[in-house]
Amino acid sequence: MEKTTSAQPLVSVIILNYNTFQLMLDCVASIKKFTPSNIHVEFIIVDNASANNEGVSLQNAFQNQEECQVLRSQINLGFGAGNVLGAQQAKGRYFAFINSDVLFTEDCFSEMVSFMESSKNVGVCGIQILNGEGEKSISQRPFEGVRYKLFGKKFLYKTDPKIPKINAELKTPTQVDFVIGSFMFFNANAYRECGGFDPNIFLYYEEFDICYRLKLLGYKTVFLPQISYIHLEGQSGGFNILKKKEHLLSYLYVVRKNLGFSKFWIIKSYLLLTYFFKAIFKPKYRPLFKFLLFRGESLAHSLRHQQKQLEKKDTIL
Repeated sequence: MEKTTSAQPLVSVIILNYNTFQLMLDCVASIKKFTPSNIHVEFIIVDNASANNEGVSLQNAFQNQEECQVLRSQINLGFGAGNVLGAQQAKGRYFAFINSDVLFTEDCFSEMVSFMESSKNVGVCGIQILNGEGEKSISQRPFEGVRYKLFGKKFLYKTDPKIPKINAELKTPTQVDFVIGSFMFFNANAYRECGGFDPNIFLYYEEFDICYRLKLLGYKTVFLPQISYIHLEGQSGGFNILKKKEHLLSYLYVVRKNLGFSKFWIIKSYLLLTYFFKAIFKPKYRPLFKFLLFRGESLAHSLRHQQKQLEKKDTIL
């Protein structure tokens, strides 16, 4: 493995922060703890207009760490645009987009870099996710097209046995449709060639979108099951209507953008029918049905347009 100079890090770690100050500190500390000295890493932390001047607190926390820089956005850009902002400052040969609620428990970068350097046409890879209790979580998924949405996963696997099952116990590096976005490890050139994350997507389905575009360019997405990390994602179990609407918006946008209008129309019609019958028996689904019927394909109704810019006094050190 070629050692890089101080002017060029091998891995650029881009992490978004939104009101997760302590999680961010723990995340960066865990990455540093388990990354060997021969892997030169830079950290680019993007604060997405957190409350209580948290961006300033992050700048103060990392001000004496040369390998870390903190970028402060005056407005919550969401996942896509926030990562685009961070990637613009990245200098590494590999980009690691990592959620702030991730913890390393082993050296992840050495094996990922080694795999990427020895493999052709791999644009991005992901590794095994563990929850807070150390149990395996879903780490890779198939593209959610017409077969998946209308007939389910079992039908998709029967009609295309090359697609690995979501809960398959994979033992070796395996090509998949897309890996979960809490930790995505890109060849920087491939990331740039496909245009990076779509800044139009505020939340959800960013991985589907970027991995599909990489596939069209001839790049592979590979899941490496032999290494893992912890993702402390909250499991509230509640029914959040705003997030449900955003989920529908992002999904339909990605489908129309990548799969074409005919498949988009089939899937939207199926979703309308599904939510119509759900709304009859479960009133909580009635707002979703109305939303999908009248507004469910326009990003003009995304949460991104409800974000407010920080006051000027809060954006200047």
